Amino acid sequence: MSGSMDLRVGGKFRIGRKIGSGSFGDIYVGTNLQTGEEVAIKLESIKSKHPQLLYESKLYKILAGGVGIPLV
Repeated sequence: MSGSMDLRVGGKFRIGRKIGSGSFGDIYVGTNLQTGEEVAIKLESIKSKHPQLLYESKLYKILAGGVGIPLV
């Protein structure tokens, strides 16, 4: 992703620099445009043969409130 572009997700988050990647996507620093809070944003290719982000999000919601579990 180019540093000169102002990329946004859902009109609520601005995507910053890439901070990691894994087998199911790339992770970027993001900023909540309403609160200024720094967040992590994981993006998965729309060409993915086996999409995982929806399942990952559901699992995080089930585990919500546990020690070390991120807010989704």
